[in-house]
Amino acid sequence: MKLSELVNYRNQLDELSTIPTLQTANFDLNRVRHFIEASPEVMESITHDIDNHYSKIQQAFSEFELDLNNLKAQIKLKIEAAENPWFQESYTLYEGEKNYSAEEILNLRKSHTADNSLFQARLTQYANWKYPAIIIRPGLESFIENMVAYDPLYLVDLNYDYLVPAMSKFNQQYQNRLRPCSVTEEVGEEILNKIPNDQFGMCLAYNYFNFRPFEILKQYLSEIYQKLKPGGIFAFTFNDCDRASAVILVENYYCCYTPGYLVRELALSMGYEIVYSWNDPGPTTWIELKKPGVLESIKGGQTLAKILPK
Repeated sequence: MKLSELVNYRNQLDELSTIPTLQTANFDLNRVRHFIEASPEVMESITHDIDNHYSKIQQAFSEFELDLNNLKAQIKLKIEAAENPWFQESYTLYEGEKNYSAEEILNLRKSHTADNSLFQARLTQYANWKYPAIIIRPGLESFIENMVAYDPLYLVDLNYDYLVPAMSKFNQQYQNRLRPCSVTEEVGEEILNKIPNDQFGMCLAYNYFNFRPFEILKQYLSEIYQKLKPGGIFAFTFNDCDRASAVILVENYYCCYTPGYLVRELALSMGYEIVYSWNDPGPTTWIELKKPGVLESIKGGQTLAKILPK
């Protein structure tokens, strides 16, 4: 059985539970028992039989739920055994991207989500001139326009050429306020060493970790935590392989294998708080992680100007 089929089986199992049925049954059976107990003319032996059968029904529900949970645990073990090769295949996909031109990367990896209004609304509610922010691979998306309030705004990618399309949307005056920064990704080596620690109110990585192996995502999670101020937010999307639709993309060598349960466990173990998470109808999850604390700034004012695209 393919990994995507195993995950699809688990997805369907996760939607199944006897608990709601048991709650309904308990409500109805308790009404019956209460009615019988309130009727003194009923024979005591019959009342005893009712109680006995009621206990058996509850036990049967519990045993069935236990069997269902055991089945889910067995499927989880099968998934863990089948997923190991795909972690390695993610590196193959990742290394292959290095042969693409800037134009190919930005076009091949652009979002296929028709409506980004939710993401734009989430970003707009955080935007604040009192803090700097980071966008990792702004690419061809419009999210930079929701984050122009940040001062300054760092744009990060592997190559300066990848940043030009995002920067060229604005006049030279605003481009002078941007902080373009090229980085190098190597497992075990610091990626964001050019960026100061404990300074940022927000970091966004949209449609970037969908194409990064788990170890690279892990490294970014660790480093961004150091860059954020207390109370700062790290918002990003990833190919959530807790869902079959995401695993199918992996099996077709389009996205990297990033199980959502591992991403969440890792984030929590690093000290992040998960403040928001949303799954689109397809394979993508948008998640917002918060560095514990209250976001504060000593800035007392900002040069007033309205930022407009060209």
